[in-house]
Formats: sequence, C-alpha cells, structure tokens
Amino acid sequence: INPLTIPACATWNQTGITVAGHQGGATGSNLASLNYPIDIFIDANDTLFIADGNNNRIVKYYFNETTGVLVAGNIVAGSSAVLLDQPKGIAVDDMGNVFVGDTANYRIQKFSPNSTAATTIAINSMTSRLGLTRDLHIDCFNNIYVTDSDYNRVAKYNPTNGNRVIVAGNNGAGGAANQFSAPYGSFIDANQTLYVADYGNERVQMWASGATSGVTVAGITGTAGASMKRLNGPIALMVDTNG
Repeated sequence: INPLTIPACATWNQTGITVAGHQGGATGSNLASLNYPIDIFIDANDTLFIADGNNNRIVKYYFNETTGVLVAGNIVAGSSAVLLDQPKGIAVDDMGNVFVGDTANYRIQKFSPNSTAATTIAINSMTSRLGLTRDLHIDCFNNIYVTDSDYNRVAKYNPTNGNRVIVAGNNGAGGAANQFSAPYGSFIDANQTLYVADYGNERVQMWASGATSGVTVAGITGTAGASMKRLNGPIALMVDTNG
C-alpha cells in the first residue's frame, strides 16, 4: 500500500492531460493505444500499469513515455497461462509481481517479473466460487483482496497457497449493512479497513477489520442522485491518509 496524502486545501486543474492512449479518444491495439482501459495501478516509481480490457492485456507506461510495454496477455482473448479475457483488476506488489483479475476466465493470475506466463492463484470451482472480479488490491501483508460482484462480497486470498477468507458481504444481494449489491471498486488501508463502492446500492461502505457489517460513509442506500449527498452507480474510490 502506498499511502496517499492530499492537502485539505488541494485543488485540481479542470483540464486533464493524456498520459496513455489517444487524446482524441480513438481505440487501437498497438502499444500506443488502448481499448476500454478499466483499471490502473501506479507503483513507487510512477510506472503506470493499465488493465486494457478489450485488448485482453496488461500494459505499463514508464513515466513521461507515450508508448506502453506489454506485461501480460496479447490482444486475443484466451484461457491459457499467457492469455487473458477481459481483465478488470490489477495490483503490483513490492517484488514486481503483477496480479490480475482475469474476469471472463473467473480466475486470479500472478505474473512474475519478466514472465508472460501466469500462475493461477484462484479460480472458480465447486469448492471455492469466484464470480466476476471487479477490483483487486494488495494489503501490507501481500494478501490479495478481490471484489466479486456475482457473489456480492470481498474475499482475501493468500498469494502463496490461494486460501480464501471472506472479509465482507457474502450475505446475498441487498441493502442491509452486511450486504452488497454488485460491488465494484474497493480500497484497503494500512489498518486493514476496507472501503467498497457498492454500485447497486448507490453508496460507499466502510468495513473495519474483522467486522461483520459495514458503515455507509458516502451516498444514501438505494437512492441515486446528483446532489452532494448522493451517488449514482459508484464504481471506484481512493482513500487518502486523512480518511
């Protein structure tokens, strides 16, 4: 986890700068192009990793470079160790291992540094269900947190043996404090507090470590809107060091 500190008085330029892909919005499959980028990760060296969804690959952009480097996958969707199918979550640990939520293959893949062939950490099976992966994070102990919108839960996986622990949800779809409805983005802080963008419930939930239910910290359950108190289909979030 790389802590994010944002001053309380911070402001942003309202005009963005394109750092990857085409400024005009054109899609493509060469390494200067993207096609439905769905998740990003920035490491300590400011290298930008992108889950390039419709290109079924992971690419990385070094700081100030406009052409990416292929990390995993290769345009064509597939289920072999060197291919991906609609990757939607990505995280990189301190050793340079790249973890990918290989969504349409219902599995979590680990790519070691300089390797294009993955090791499967977890896969959907009769004994350990894994649905659609929407987000993926690594905590300070290198555990992998996976947001699963099919089973309305967040699970923690051991990166060595793939053992799983359910840390939030898993109580069916709904709007109760111990439920989610199609959760998407998530964030785990240094205290193991979990924050989840609860897409179908129009809210963000906070789950303390070991808790059996969450607390709503943004939005109003089941009520979408454009006011400052409401959300409309939240899909991603980030929490700074001020909480």
